[in-house]
Amino acid sequence: MLEKTEYELIDFGAGRRLERFNALILDRPCPSAQGLRQGSPSVWKRADATFVERRKEAGRSRKNEAAALGVRGYWRPLTEHGAVFFSEESTNESSGDREGNAISSKPWALSVGGFFTLELKGSPFGHLGVFPEQAENWRRIYDLCQEGRGRINRPLRILNLFGYTGGSALAALAAGAEVTHVDAARNVVAMAKCNAALSFPEREVAARWIVDDAVKYVKRELKRESRYDGVILDPPTYGHGARGEVWRLSRDLEPLLTNCVNLLNDSFAFIMLTGHTPGFDAPVLERLLRSCMKKRFEANARRCEHLSQPLGIQSTFNGALPCGDLALSVLR
Repeated sequence: MLEKTEYELIDFGAGRRLERFNALILDRPCPSAQGLRQGSPSVWKRADATFVERRKEAGRSRKNEAAALGVRGYWRPLTEHGAVFFSEESTNESSGDREGNAISSKPWALSVGGFFTLELKGSPFGHLGVFPEQAENWRRIYDLCQEGRGRINRPLRILNLFGYTGGSALAALAAGAEVTHVDAARNVVAMAKCNAALSFPEREVAARWIVDDAVKYVKRELKRESRYDGVILDPPTYGHGARGEVWRLSRDLEPLLTNCVNLLNDSFAFIMLTGHTPGFDAPVLERLLRSCMKKRFEANARRCEHLSQPLGIQSTFNGALPCGDLALSVLR
């Protein structure tokens, strides 16, 4: 869904990734590139800005925060073009807050295939407000929402958990779905809401923007007997809820996934699970999803199609960068 004019993974390796967003080239951390060789060391000189980590801080009392968000640091402009978006003020440690709000930099817009728009801005943890590896899934979500609407003859009701800045929600909204977007971080939910307004300025979208812990929200939805046609969840390895709840994927994913499956309508469209945790690769995620689905949809087992695959982005100079895993169940 991301055209090459909008985004390009140029190279990766040595724990970093070199990317182009429109005309802006950025060098930033990438845990999945740790231990990998760079394809073309010379091309990294083209970077307009680089993210510099403050590694000493990660080893102090904020160990859990570092695991959940990444290592705190700052953006350093390397060219005049980079200085337009990342001013020297961004090297000040106080310019970002503990929740990872965007630091002093000029935002820019990224058009996602003409379907929707994301506003990007550097954060003190090296994030920008987009995970490009999800672009293929955004296309899937758009297509599945359109197919589901044709089958059930109404807009789909979609629940988007751990929704970040709204890429998956916007893909569903672009297809005419009704979306409930949930994330525990108030600042990223605000960004998702702004992205919706930026993407669909001429119409009011059918969306609810919820700041809440995903586990607790899903449990309340079950008690309310709410039902959805599709569920999307992209859980982190570690995380914190809106009121300090601790999320640990190895412990909490299976019960959450079971509850999500129980929220699905009998004639649901799909449930999509992505992960980025060692030990939870695509086959593991698929087995887990199949197990949860079998308990709830045993009568419709033959109508369920299952897909699992690694997620990755093809680079210009260095093959494909591994970026997590996908498990998907679709009712035909």
